[in-house]
Amino acid sequence: MNIVVFTPALIKGDAVSTDVLGMVSALNRAGLRAFASAKWIMDGITAIPHEEIAPYLSEPEDVLIYHHSIGLDEGVNIYESLSCRKIIKFHNVTPARFFEGINNEVARACAQGIAQTDRLIGDAVAFWADSDFNGREMQARHPRKAYEVLPPFSQVDELIRAEPDLNTVALYDDWQTNVLVVGRVVPNKNNLLAVDAFEKYRNCFDPHSRLIFVGDIAQNKYCDRVFERVRQHQISRHVVVTGKVTVRQLKTFYLTAQMLLTTSSHEGFCLPLIEAMALRVPIVAVPNTAIPDTAGNTAWYADESAEKIAAVMNQVRTEPIEREKRLGKGVSRYQEMFRNDSIERRFMELFEKAMSLSPVPQN
Repeated sequence: MNIVVFTPALIKGDAVSTDVLGMVSALNRAGLRAFASAKWIMDGITAIPHEEIAPYLSEPEDVLIYHHSIGLDEGVNIYESLSCRKIIKFHNVTPARFFEGINNEVARACAQGIAQTDRLIGDAVAFWADSDFNGREMQARHPRKAYEVLPPFSQVDELIRAEPDLNTVALYDDWQTNVLVVGRVVPNKNNLLAVDAFEKYRNCFDPHSRLIFVGDIAQNKYCDRVFERVRQHQISRHVVVTGKVTVRQLKTFYLTAQMLLTTSSHEGFCLPLIEAMALRVPIVAVPNTAIPDTAGNTAWYADESAEKIAAVMNQVRTEPIEREKRLGKGVSRYQEMFRNDSIERRFMELFEKAMSLSPVPQN
């Protein structure tokens, strides 16, 4: 039996790619023959090009695990052409409306991805979702389709082991309150609200504070909007935008942060939440989409209002007993639910279950 774990692109540091490679490693440790595959493969990653998948999955007992997060005609066409067993890992597809007028190419890919979910679901012997939110979203379109929740493999173990970057520490380990926002600067992350909330927090509660955006800034039109909002609030001297960082630098930003701020409008899982839990960083979040599924009772939640978010940010700084209580809950939640060894056990249980429910046809 061969197993191919497929995603549109394999990129170092990318969340879906990390999940794919984690699955391949777990299957190989279990003594199975597993391979990663993608259309776009970053140098240094061992994987099968997508056009070469078919020979690996030529027998009915073979398995394709298809990670779905955006539209890809080539991937869906391959999926439909194969007669092996198929499993879907659903990472959610960002609604196209977030990118319309900002990046129409990404908007088209998102719309395509949502439509392609219907084509993928029918042949799947199992449907796994990163979060209960993702599963419920799928079931709204396909009420009879069952799903299992399987959190993604992540880089958090590596993050915990990493040594901080001392040069980065020197820049930001000072007397100021560091408010950290981790993730791409893109419309669905609602970075504009983060800027508005920080401006209220700084002016009303904590004039000695700094907002730090850590993550990719490739969506130029939206980034320009965020930078313009910063200028409008006259807080440019108090906002840092890093772009992509190394694991060591990311570790440093977490260790020097007084809180993680998450104002996303749409998330399928939200990996920075478990990074913050593992590293004992308080979380302030708007409880949209999958965020409560991931953060549970470890975060301080606020309505989607700059004033209310700012007030909750102040609670984090002024209520040390409650802060320590939630930090303890966060570490426990991470260790019980989101450590890679826990996810590996869950993954192998679900894989074996899927295989038992879909026996190989007998001649």
